[in-house]
Amino acid sequence: MGLKVTITIDGAKRIEQGLWKATLKPEEAATLGECNSTSGPFSVLLLESTFDYDLQTQSLTFDPNASRLLNIGSTDQVILLSGETVRAVKTAAAAPAAARKGKSREFRPKAPLAAAPAKAENTSEIELSNALSTGDKLFLSELPAEMRSLGEQLLSEVRKEFPGELCYEPRAAKFDETPEIFWTVKIQPQDKSLRITVRGTPESFKQTAGIRVELDKFGYSFFTLSQPEQVQGALSLIRQGRINML
Repeated sequence: MGLKVTITIDGAKRIEQGLWKATLKPEEAATLGECNSTSGPFSVLLLESTFDYDLQTQSLTFDPNASRLLNIGSTDQVILLSGETVRAVKTAAAAPAAARKGKSREFRPKAPLAAAPAKAENTSEIELSNALSTGDKLFLSELPAEMRSLGEQLLSEVRKEFPGELCYEPRAAKFDETPEIFWTVKIQPQDKSLRITVRGTPESFKQTAGIRVELDKFGYSFFTLSQPEQVQGALSLIRQGRINML
């Protein structure tokens, strides 16, 4: 009987159902499989089968042959996507090496473990989190704390009208609406803003007070969102972008 190789990543934090975040160096991520995508800030790994999660040690163990590396990022952050087929396990007492079954490779990050996610402050935040898809939750998890409220407000308004899902595009480090890309959003932590592109050239939009629409590329325009009072104007432009797709 051959040995079964498994991978263990420590410090894994469950963000939402099917979405995990941990610390993993780019060179370590590269050992998990072939991948031609090397853009954006974080690596992305898809887990395609059942895996184990130890609540006490925050370690996530999976079969590397049942995983797919989607992107190798430029930082020590890795996003793990899964169908949430997870077995919760408890830490067992240390056993002699000869008694252990299988063979495992462990990535032990030097960075401190991330703090547990804060509880939602009110019912509306809980309802929003439960209603969103994995891609939307990934977008919210990447927002700096000071931008979280702005991002939630925008996404909540968009999802009231458009039941799609954001999908991370590592080459441009932005999130695209799916299944139709009539708007995209990129987090700009330096100036605490969201760079939003919408389908159509500037002259096709009814200009909104407080928002300047400029020409982007490939038939899109862009604008910047940084204040809560701009959300309704941004929603109007996104709505027009959807019409421009027809």
